[in-house]
Amino acid sequence: MKSLFVLLLTIVSKCIGYSFRNSNTCTHGRVPLMMHPQSSTTQEDEAIEELMKKHDPILLFASKLLDDETARDASALYAWCRRLDEITDDPSSDVATIQQRLSDWESRFDMICRNEPVDDMDRALAMYLQRNDDLELSPFIDMISGMQADSVLNRTISNMAELEEYAYQVAGTVGLMLLPLLNANVEQSRDAAIALGKAIQLINILRDASPDVVLGRVYLPQDMLRAEGVSTEDVLLRKSSPEYRKVVAAVAERAEALLLEAEIGKSTLPGIGPLFVQIIVELYREYLVKLEQIGYDNLNLRGERVKINSIQKLMASVKAAIKVFLTQR
Repeated sequence: MKSLFVLLLTIVSKCIGYSFRNSNTCTHGRVPLMMHPQSSTTQEDEAIEELMKKHDPILLFASKLLDDETARDASALYAWCRRLDEITDDPSSDVATIQQRLSDWESRFDMICRNEPVDDMDRALAMYLQRNDDLELSPFIDMISGMQADSVLNRTISNMAELEEYAYQVAGTVGLMLLPLLNANVEQSRDAAIALGKAIQLINILRDASPDVVLGRVYLPQDMLRAEGVSTEDVLLRKSSPEYRKVVAAVAERAEALLLEAEIGKSTLPGIGPLFVQIIVELYREYLVKLEQIGYDNLNLRGERVKINSIQKLMASVKAAIKVFLTQR
């Protein structure tokens, strides 16, 4: 989930930074960066900056492209999601400990909502929620629920409905959280934001099948695997049969349908929000193309995830820009 947040927030930062740019820029053959006046640094800012500096320095750089208030809001969201991730992925903790810490984190979020923050980073999120009172609180609770569902041994998913619910919990929620940063009407853009997050998560599940097997996790729907005569043990043993690959292809098809839904719904976003969505859509379509090219065999990758190269990422971004330009003419 954290990598998804980093991706989305980095692109949001660059898009919003571009839209706020003024004449105080220096191109010198590069994309100009937005310049904004320095505001007084608060304890909240310093605490979150240290967290970013430690874990995601690229995101810290991207946040500098934002105006001060938006940067604070984005950083507050990042800090909350990042620390939730650290609880869930703590290799030194057993399942019972992680589940208890997630329960404590949920209680702590209740305290944030009551404006009783525990620390500076909690206080930053409380201020974000106060500034964006149209943002529902349910995405935060739903994300915790998704993390709780992951905090078990030998994680499996029963069916496609459960998989899509999980995808919403850990990724669709991120889309909803970011809508205020895009100055979007939350109600109008809700469905497209959820569709985009769910598509990204489904594709990441397909990309991460090989490393997930190492962790004992099989996210493909059990009923679809059984219908093709594939057992969980077969997947854990990396038996990439034609039947297994048929299930991968079916999930990939659903992911493409969700990308299309997000692509159609991008028009609900103001400013260059549509460009932000289209870039994400085209990038993740490239992963689907890659999966198709390898025959949907995502298990025989020596524990690595399915990847695309920098040129493919660049071409996807250019394609997105051209599509948005043509539709807005």
